Amino acid sequence: MSTTPAAIASESPYTVAAGKRIAEAGGNAIDIAVACAVTATVAETIMCSLGGSAFIAIKIPGAPPELIDGADAMPQVPGGGAGTAWKQAHIPYGDGITVNVGHASIAVPGMLRAVELAWKRHGSLPWADVVLPAVELARSGLVASHTLVKWLDMAGEAVFFDQQESRDSFFPDGNHALQSGDFYTPPHLADSLDLIAREGADALYRGDIGRALEQETQANEGFVTMADLGAYEARVRKPIVLNSHGFKLALNPPPAIGGAMVGSMVQMYDSLWRQDMSEAERALAIAQVQQAMFSLRHEEANASWGAARADEILEREWLTRYLHKSFSPNTMHLSVATGDGTVVAITMSNGYGSGISIPGTGIPTNNSLGEPELNPAGFFAIPAGGRLVSNMSPTVVWNDAGKTLAMGSPGASRITTTIFQGWQRFAYENMSFEDMVRAPRLHVEWVDEAFTLQYEPGIDVSASGNDFRLRPFDDIDMYFGALHVAGREESGELHALADARRHGAQVVI
Repeated sequence: MSTTPAAIASESPYTVAAGKRIAEAGGNAIDIAVACAVTATVAETIMCSLGGSAFIAIKIPGAPPELIDGADAMPQVPGGGAGTAWKQAHIPYGDGITVNVGHASIAVPGMLRAVELAWKRHGSLPWADVVLPAVELARSGLVASHTLVKWLDMAGEAVFFDQQESRDSFFPDGNHALQSGDFYTPPHLADSLDLIAREGADALYRGDIGRALEQETQANEGFVTMADLGAYEARVRKPIVLNSHGFKLALNPPPAIGGAMVGSMVQMYDSLWRQDMSEAERALAIAQVQQAMFSLRHEEANASWGAARADEILEREWLTRYLHKSFSPNTMHLSVATGDGTVVAITMSNGYGSGISIPGTGIPTNNSLGEPELNPAGFFAIPAGGRLVSNMSPTVVWNDAGKTLAMGSPGASRITTTIFQGWQRFAYENMSFEDMVRAPRLHVEWVDEAFTLQYEPGIDVSASGNDFRLRPFDDIDMYFGALHVAGREESGELHALADARRHGAQVVI
């Protein structure tokens, strides 16, 4: 079978190499993306996991875009979660965060069902062939990534040390976390992936891996059961489609909130943008849009969020009014484009990590039930089977001339602002695929009772000092998220660039 022309961008050379291998075997864009995603659970472990969540945006030429929702879900929680025994972990990330971890923080994971559904709908190679690169990487071992080492340095003792299975995975000598350059073999993970290659996602949702998870949670005051796993289904959703500067953007729809937030920022910026704006005026406009979105997201997170509300906030007139109101106070991404014009964007998360790996499997689990940001209405407030809120917004873009783009970002609250700024550089400033990734970025947050504009070198903030407290960074920084893009020109030329803010990797085949 002939090689498939493809462009791939992600955070690990191992992830990208898996996609390259599938492209060389003649796999299509979905085969390539799924192979990358499953391999990322080995190469970019903790940032994503078979025990976490995923959203997959797909645009195939001649077909409508689709979004596969593999969000984490609420299990049955007896007594409404009263008296939940979990551990608070304080992590020095950004300005410091406190999250709940442990067995009771684990939600029903959706990642594996989502990638399997994408493959069932659109894949061309056998499932076992697509999973094989991940099996072989887990068996041969790998070098600990910069991102993994940095996260273990911040959160290792607080989150991943207590449970024996987790300690075996990330503290090889029993005391010290993986260090930069360490070579390690994830315990048990190759056998788990081999089982998944043979049985599909049922190995987790109906088989031995799921039974091991149930036994662990039920013995330790957690909630996930085989009934919860067996009831879980990935869902195909119709994306939010937005017109902007001659392109169509397909964004993650409700119940996720990230896509509507990206779309809202694009619409707000449209209402402020002028062709003759200076760099300083553009920076101020971007900051004002982010300030508005910070307030809007806080407001919407405590309201009834759904498709009707998303439609309303995407109305240009409503956003223009909102823009001038008074304001109240571990994730990974991969992008794939192929020569036929197909683009796939996958964003996956394991949250901050529960610190619990499924015994005998090497699979880390999420802490979605314990993340305040994912539970804005309060912990255990949604019904069993309900999807938890997500900022993730893998995005696919196309125009009638055949230009396509897949993009997305990890980075918690910076996911949406990173995607928006990438689009602003690409569509409004006509930057190339590569330059939109390299361009400096800013991010507005409420810090110490003031809206603070945090920015990288190269941002002109000379017009912003009266409206924001200013906080410069000395260099580009992973704090500002990581924009990974892959795309195709009208001519058929392919591009890929992974963001250096997270030591990314890319290849064009």
